[in-house]
Parts: sequence; C-alpha cells; structure tokens
Amino acid sequence: MSAFVDAPDHFTEWLARRLPGASGKTYAPRPVYGEYLAEVLDEVDGITRVAGTAVGIMREHDRWRVHLHDGRIVDSGAVILALGNLPPADPLHLGDTIPQNYLRDPWAPGAAQGLAADAPIAIIGTGLTMIDLVLALRDEGHRGRVHAISRRGLVPRAHAPHLPRPFAAPPSGSPRELLRFVRSEIAEGHEWRAVIDALRPHTQRIWQSWSLAQRRMFFRHLRVLWDVHRHRAAPEVAAQIEALRADGTLTMHRGRIVSIRDAGHGAEVRWSSADGAIHELQVARVINCTGPASDYATLDLPLVAQLRRAGWLVPDALRLGVETDAEGRMLGSDGEPVPGLFTIGPLRRPALWESTAIPEIRAQAAALAELIGGANRGATSCARI
Repeated sequence: MSAFVDAPDHFTEWLARRLPGASGKTYAPRPVYGEYLAEVLDEVDGITRVAGTAVGIMREHDRWRVHLHDGRIVDSGAVILALGNLPPADPLHLGDTIPQNYLRDPWAPGAAQGLAADAPIAIIGTGLTMIDLVLALRDEGHRGRVHAISRRGLVPRAHAPHLPRPFAAPPSGSPRELLRFVRSEIAEGHEWRAVIDALRPHTQRIWQSWSLAQRRMFFRHLRVLWDVHRHRAAPEVAAQIEALRADGTLTMHRGRIVSIRDAGHGAEVRWSSADGAIHELQVARVINCTGPASDYATLDLPLVAQLRRAGWLVPDALRLGVETDAEGRMLGSDGEPVPGLFTIGPLRRPALWESTAIPEIRAQAAALAELIGGANRGATSCARI
C-alpha cells in the first residue's frame, strides 16, 4: 500500500508512527490511508492545487487550456485525467422521476439521515460497497433488517494469512483455460487465496492476450467469481458480516431488479429470481451499492462529454473505461494517441483490466511521471484533472 514503487514499506512505517503496534498485517481504515496520501502530497514541492470543476479542455498548438466552471483557465503542456471511480449507475432505467426513497450514491451524505433505527432497508449489490455501507449504518445506530440483492448473490470472500504460491507463467489461453488452471491448482491442495494472488503479476498480460470475444466471455460469466475472490474483505469485517447474516439482520437475495418505486412512507422493490418468480420487498429506503459506473459513452459530465465530441475520449466496447495505449496516452477517434493527453487508474481498465488497486496505480503514476518529465523536463507544466 506504499505510495512509492521503490519504497514498499513507506506506508507501513508511516502507519506504525500513527498507530503504535501497527505492522504490515494491519488493516488500516480507508480514512487513515487517505490521510497518508494527503501527507505524502503535501511534502512534494512544485505542486499547486486549484479548486474548481474542469468543464472542458482545448488544444492550442502544442499546449492545453483547461477551462474551469468559473471562467478561469489553466494552461498546461500535458493533461492527465485522474477521475478515479465514478458514482454508481442506476441498476435499471428509472425514467425522469427518481423515487424519493431511493439513494443513488451510497457515499453521498445522508445514507442514514431520517432513517428510523429499526427501519428495514434494501441494498442493491452485494460487493465491498455493500459491506462498507452495512457496517457504517451499524456504527450510526441502525439496527433494522437489511436485504441485499444482486444477480449472483455472491459476497466477497474473507482474506486470511497464507503462504505464497508463485508460478512463472500461468496459461494465457481462453478464460475457460484459465479457470481450469485455477481449479487444478486448488485441487492439488494449494490455498485458493495464494493461487489468486499469484496470478496478480500476470493478469494484465493474460487480459491483453485475449480477443474482444474472450474478454466479453470473461466479463459476462467469470467476472463476479473473480471479483469476490480477488477483492476480499478484511477478516474482522467478514466476521461482522457473517454474524449479521447468522442472526437474520442481513439477508442476501439472488435476482434481477425489476422495479423501484415509492410506496407510502417507504419504497417497494421488485426483483425476479432465476426461476422467473417475482418477489417484492417493502422497505424504508433503497440504496444503490452496485459499484462505480464505467460507461463513458453515456456519462454526462461536461468535461467527458466535451472530450467525446472532440474525438479525444473513446469509450471501449465493453464499457469498462476508455481506449488508451500501453503507456496511458488517450487514443482518439482516429485510433492515434492524442498528444499530451493521458489518463491513470480505472479509466485504463480496457487495456489493463487490473487498474484500480494501489500497486497498479502507483506503478502507472511513476511511469507517467518519467514519461512526461523526461519529454518536457523543465519546459512545461502538467495539469492533473
């Protein structure tokens, strides 16, 4: 979790100073990690933070001009789109009228505001966002029943200590071949967490070796299985969730959302199960925890819309992010890199797949810094949006 590729213990050492007794096995809360990154940034000279919303960028000769919402303009030789994760997309088209008791973004203020302590709620999605929200609601005093609904009904597995299981070159054939390889490794007695972790250095190469049809197959049939095993919950967190399931406070449902509408002082959620049966729930609130949106073809952020119109931002076929080259340059509608325009993190998933965790992102940041700094050292500025 270090911010620096060449200093893997940097965060652990910082955390030990902040929390005596902390070690590399400590699961640090997200806010604490945010404080770490902020402190690292504050120690870097030559950075000017500009508070504002970028609504568009224009190319003038070999320079970029970033237009902010209040009319200010930031002039730069290079631009990096570091947009991070987007808020969740709605699980179905809700029309022009959003139900009053439906919360689209679980991270928006007020998830528990006005909610009675014993009020039942429905959560759409059963991943890590659901886990975070359920435990946050418990911390805020909510004790009512929680119904979590997703198409597979799968929950992230618990992390646990395990011995490494490195291997030199796992197969890069079809997704089915990769699945067979993982199953054979586990059948031989290797701990499944070790097998999944051992794949991590190879996943980008494997993903890049697949055709679009193979990537689509993985995305449609295996992605959820990969996610719940790859993106695991801390042991103590998983134990809390299991306790809530055991006492009936938290119930998982497998199905597809059919409708969400206001009903009385709450909301009605209807979903269909695998056998085609329609089920209904009456709850006080429905909260969307389906995870970050990634469809840049429909995203209506002014900056993204302007870049699409200009042909400088091209959504990928699977709607995972945007088209980029191997070094993070944005590819335009002509298939060529857009000079001086880069991206980092989740937007690069179409080319890399693994592009959301700190080890991957810090490597991208270091490579971009070298690429841009090497080409323009001492000659230009860089705007990160």
